[in-house]
Amino acid sequence: MHICFITTGDIKSIATAKRALGLANHLSDLGWSVSIIMDDTEENRHRVELECDERTKVYFMCYHSAFGELKKKNTLIKQIKPDVLYICAFVFRNIVALRYRCIKLVEHSELQSGIRNVKGLFRLRAVLQEIMSVFYSTGLLNASKFLQNHFLKLAKKLGREGLPMLYFPYAYNKSVCQFVRKENLIKKEDGDKFFVYLGSLAENYGAFTMIKAFELIHERHPSFHLLLLGKGPDYKKVVQYIKENKLQTFIHTPGFVEEEDISAYFTLADAFISPMNDTIQDWARCPSKLYMYLPYKKPIITCKIGEPYEVLKENGVYFEPTSKESLAQTIENMADDDSWNLKIDPLMHEWNIRAKELDSWIKNCYK
Repeated sequence: MHICFITTGDIKSIATAKRALGLANHLSDLGWSVSIIMDDTEENRHRVELECDERTKVYFMCYHSAFGELKKKNTLIKQIKPDVLYICAFVFRNIVALRYRCIKLVEHSELQSGIRNVKGLFRLRAVLQEIMSVFYSTGLLNASKFLQNHFLKLAKKLGREGLPMLYFPYAYNKSVCQFVRKENLIKKEDGDKFFVYLGSLAENYGAFTMIKAFELIHERHPSFHLLLLGKGPDYKKVVQYIKENKLQTFIHTPGFVEEEDISAYFTLADAFISPMNDTIQDWARCPSKLYMYLPYKKPIITCKIGEPYEVLKENGVYFEPTSKESLAQTIENMADDDSWNLKIDPLMHEWNIRAKELDSWIKNCYK
């Protein structure tokens, strides 16, 4: 069986291609022939080299327009003739092979129509794309329980009640998540506690909730440090706020971190933070970084929202969404509690497990 992953954009800013890279080697181990269609960018090539071996055939392509991208992808699909197309994000540029007969799997990792800032014609387009995905696909892969329930209900309304669906969260790459120490990173003194966040630095992803919580507790806990890894739409705003309020000694923003350096930063962590909001957007999305935190077996401070609570249950350390006071209090309480230990097997959330789940599901649904 030959599976071809259809991706779009640069993985540095559009993370949906992580699924293809994470699954590729493990599907090869299970006897699959694996292809990936990707934009030809420096970061995409770097990540393929890091995560995929020679068994995965990657087609790097350059495009000048959305229609040009569709045309090139369709031409290539006719040439390589895959048995399964895995659409990593159901956007216009990935609605391919309309006349090509094969198993077409569409992954949903968020609910565009549920994002508060998506309004008017943009929301209408998002709704239509979600509806179209139900008719276009021969199976849906949903990255959260919320999405699984949403699309089961939608398929029933649209008369496609029997459409196969798989609850299919993200995972982590065991070869990337290791304990590594590097001397040239931020120095950690004896007695320091590091709280680490990796992801997009955006106001609606909790960037300022975290910063203001550390402002509240700094005087009582000068040895507590917040490490914000990544960039995002509000990165400059975050850096400016930290500079203006003289917070640089305990809030660190190194920016985008190469995949191979993440482990070195995570090794510094005494706990991780994964803020969530009580919004449809956050109930629906699957924070991929959550799974990268698990193998380090450190407390994960988050909210009882969506996938973090679905995965962690009583293992999570929870605060009230968007509340800097609640987060500050939770951090202080957690720092004084030595009884926490992870009661989840991180290996159950590694990509090889997801590959086996996908392999089994496809073979059962499409005999």
